[in-house]
Amino acid sequence: MTWQTAQLTPPVDRIDLGIGQPDPALLPADLFNKTSIDAPVLAYGTEAGDERFRRALAAWLNQRQSQPASPDNLMVTTGSSNALDMICTRFSQPGDTVLVEDPTYFIARKQLAEHGLTAVAVPMDEGGVDILELAALIEQYKPAFFYTVPTFHNPTGTTQSAERRAQLVALARDTACPVVADEVYQYLYYAKPPPDPLASLDERAPVLSIGSFSKLLAPGLRLGWIQGQPEMLTRLIGSALLSSGGGLAPVTSSLVRPLLEDGRFDQHLARLTEIHRKRLATLVRGLEDNLGDRLAWKTPEGGYFIWAHWCNGANTDAMLPRAHKAGVGYQPGSKFSDSPDQASAMRLCFAFYDEAQLTEACVRLSQL
Repeated sequence: MTWQTAQLTPPVDRIDLGIGQPDPALLPADLFNKTSIDAPVLAYGTEAGDERFRRALAAWLNQRQSQPASPDNLMVTTGSSNALDMICTRFSQPGDTVLVEDPTYFIARKQLAEHGLTAVAVPMDEGGVDILELAALIEQYKPAFFYTVPTFHNPTGTTQSAERRAQLVALARDTACPVVADEVYQYLYYAKPPPDPLASLDERAPVLSIGSFSKLLAPGLRLGWIQGQPEMLTRLIGSALLSSGGGLAPVTSSLVRPLLEDGRFDQHLARLTEIHRKRLATLVRGLEDNLGDRLAWKTPEGGYFIWAHWCNGANTDAMLPRAHKAGVGYQPGSKFSDSPDQASAMRLCFAFYDEAQLTEACVRLSQL
């Protein structure tokens, strides 16, 4: 891969576990070597996205969730960030309050701020968001929506239980507070499958689930989806953006559709999952061997990340320059939360580097 064409140039002087992107060596260019497109996908498409792709995506999702989805429950996006941006535009106004988990994905925090929204943090426990606290904050702030990462949470790796999900969806239904579930890691699991996406649990609840092929196939496709009830999606589909330009990603969705239909995507995902399972085990083993008495963490069952805290309370922001000198990097806790409790945390990604590099990164971390 030529890095001059990529979003990010990896540093040559360190193993940067702060990079939360797919390993370029695993991007499946061979799947697209013999692709072709039909003339209709070169035209303005329907606002919800190409219907043939949505049918194929619905069929793929229905093999993995209890309640069936249909093309009417789906709209195509150019990735998860685009999905959140559209939701912010159509479900909120500058000055509104939104509720977010503490900690939460740092890019989402930035997007909310760019839309002029005030993010209010909701505490988490080992099972995900604190439902009682969330209910109290919904009553207090009447937020535009609640943003959550329920599966293999970014950054903590936590997965909400089926019981916690049912409570959250019931709360959304009873309070009419929309829930925006960022579920881009839903299908990247290394043990048992996680519970169903939030949008599939109760058709009466105002819930939107965001999915993406960026972590599952290739980020350069800029292809994702939003799952929700048709009345929720109508607010998005009726935007001026789509009225002018038609559906999003018509060409790339036409390239991915046959992969969903003939099983090639499943084969790729199985291979990717096995590689990531081994990389996660390697990073955990490296942390145990080199830092087991100095770091505390919980091993996730999927996703990309380990969320680790220095037991002595060391500030990871202040430590980062020394880490770079030692030839290693990470994302400090302050990027994900304003809470002092997270100042000693760091997010470590095991997806970008191979097993030998992950092992060496742990040796370098042990020098701090």
